[in-house]
Amino acid sequence: MPQAPGTVSKILWHFTGGPKWNPRRNCQAKLRKPETDAYSALLSILRSRELKLGDYREVVKVQVPKQRQRDERTGESKIVKNAVIELESVPVCCVSDIPIAHLSYQAHRYGRIAVGFHRKAVVRHGFNPVFYSLHHTDVLQSMYRGFEELVSVDASEIDSLASDLQSSTTSAQCEECDHEFEVDADISGGIDEIQSAAQNIQGAVSTAEEDLRKFLAFVKTFGPREFSTIYCEREWRSTQPFRFKNQDVAMIILPKRSASRSFFDDFVKTRAKGLRIHRSIPVVPWEDLIEH
Repeated sequence: MPQAPGTVSKILWHFTGGPKWNPRRNCQAKLRKPETDAYSALLSILRSRELKLGDYREVVKVQVPKQRQRDERTGESKIVKNAVIELESVPVCCVSDIPIAHLSYQAHRYGRIAVGFHRKAVVRHGFNPVFYSLHHTDVLQSMYRGFEELVSVDASEIDSLASDLQSSTTSAQCEECDHEFEVDADISGGIDEIQSAAQNIQGAVSTAEEDLRKFLAFVKTFGPREFSTIYCEREWRSTQPFRFKNQDVAMIILPKRSASRSFFDDFVKTRAKGLRIHRSIPVVPWEDLIEH
């Protein structure tokens, strides 16, 4: 069997210095966290033995040929060509399938502090590779059309019509003799079945919408200028927190040199013992691993 290419790693990495989530703009900030914050995040992860679901959500951007949109200022509808639609996923936690030799470019956006997990542990937990797509592709537009059809389903109209029918039949009268009569039990039962079916349809649509938002957590869209950044991150994601054990950790990386202090020295001399980091787990200086 031929040897796997150098683009496949046995270690999947979680960098702790990535930009924070901006809830007001519904996106990541442009600047990464300060290294002191990234170091604190690493300690928190190792202390709790868990990668938590954070504030980060994937905002999938889909460019459609045209869409009717309502102008909030004027209230009028208009057709917008090449409209960009944003769909938001459920929260996720992330790791990246990047060989050590290619980690250096990650530092520009995610810093120099990371914890690596054995691939077997990541797969066992249920992480899944991300599906990457440019914003305007047919496959994304197809997905959006399906999502749009789901959102447009409103079974409450069926339920309302059934209620109106129930109301009109229970008070039915003979117009000529001005005499009310009882509704046949079969008709009443049929109306109940219609209402029950309407509720089932609405429940199924709601479940499908939620499942689609979970799927969106594994979709990452990018523009043509982002091939050298977003596309090459090779993310794996999970919609469940990753509770790991010592044996699941493959390596910990920290910088020796920083503007404030040596995070590597602090970790090795004072933190590792308190965090019960097993001696078999390599704790490696960023500079020695990457720069050589």
